Amino acid sequence: MASKDLIAIAGIGVTLVVSCANLLYSIWNNKRTIFVNTVTTSRLKWIDSLREEVSEFIATTALIIDPTFTLEAKILGEMLLKRDMLLHQIVLHLNPGDPEDKRMRSLVDHIRDLSEHRKDSHEPRNGLAELRDATGIYLKKEWNRVKKESGEQGS
Repeated sequence: MASKDLIAIAGIGVTLVVSCANLLYSIWNNKRTIFVNTVTTSRLKWIDSLREEVSEFIATTALIIDPTFTLEAKILGEMLLKRDMLLHQIVLHLNPGDPEDKRMRSLVDHIRDLSEHRKDSHEPRNGLAELRDATGIYLKKEWNRVKKESGEQGS
């Protein structure tokens, strides 16, 4: 065999190895990208769902404690049921081991207790404002986490 042939075979061999390595890397990277995109999409849906449920909980509770809003017993019962259902949905969105999540859970429970007897005082309204603000901070933290994960995936 001539040296020209050996160089051609070596070149083909190197090209084959590089191509296989590139294929394996592409497969691994695509799987990773799909996973990150799936997690990111799920987290965005979770953020939207939590935001919606907290805002509905706040609006429903504010209406329940509003003394100027007269409610028939049946409608009041439906609103209390809706408030409690939203409370449980919010709690189920939260991590039971995380301190921030525990704080939000205790705020929601406390507001429910305060609004149970339709007492319009500053305490339930302050609790609703505190819950709104805590949720905003919490959701911003989660949004930053999504952005960070998406950015890491892109680099």
